[in-house]
Amino acid sequence: MPKLEAVKHFSEEIAARYKEIVKAVWLVTDKESHTAIVLLDDTNVQDKMSLDIVKGELTLTAKKIEKEKGVGLELVFYALTDYWGLIRHGSPVTFSEIREGIPIYDPSGFFTPIKKLLEQGRIPGTKEAMKSLLEEAPLRLLRIERMHLLRVVDELASAAVDSGQAVLMLIGVSPPVPREVGEKLRTHFVDKNLLESEYPKYCDTLIKFSKDVEHKKVEHVSGEEIDELLDMSVRFVERMEKLMRKLLKEQK
Repeated sequence: MPKLEAVKHFSEEIAARYKEIVKAVWLVTDKESHTAIVLLDDTNVQDKMSLDIVKGELTLTAKKIEKEKGVGLELVFYALTDYWGLIRHGSPVTFSEIREGIPIYDPSGFFTPIKKLLEQGRIPGTKEAMKSLLEEAPLRLLRIERMHLLRVVDELASAAVDSGQAVLMLIGVSPPVPREVGEKLRTHFVDKNLLESEYPKYCDTLIKFSKDVEHKKVEHVSGEEIDELLDMSVRFVERMEKLMRKLLKEQK
């Protein structure tokens, strides 16, 4: 690409003489024109006249390269402080220059990071940022849905665990970890014909389902499934309450 090579040559020429002032150079092309954007660090010059002198000398350098390469270079100059102002205020032209720009000279790492942030949609007010927000919205809803699901099933499982541990402690059994509650209920109550066998199964099902959601083995649950789990948890808790009342009566 002759135009790109000319800009590279231009950058090499100015790097040796103005590396403390030229912050970055990038090429913007479209169907009608090819423009080299030159960013000048106006924080490193004494006054505006000095900056104008640099612009003049850079323009002469571009004309010299035009004669050598046979390719014209259209230069557009920006002062660093002005360019930051354009970025801060969301100038559409500025973001278009960054979006379409090809970095040619960027020793200080100014242009490339900004272009990357723009592409990632991390600069507010740009079309990339708007697209990123729209893409993020469904993900937020999914996270909310998952958080809600995890909390619901965790509460249902905790209700079963707490009530199961309560009746076990009543007979002097140390409260087991959640995954062992069902087995302890079988040993101390089902095997002694004090509890129907389906209730420890309820407890096991609720705990397993809660863990599957936590570990993302289950991503989505229908309303009917939630209703079934809720019914299971309610029936289990009510049965534990009934069993506790019987045990307390016998103890008295």
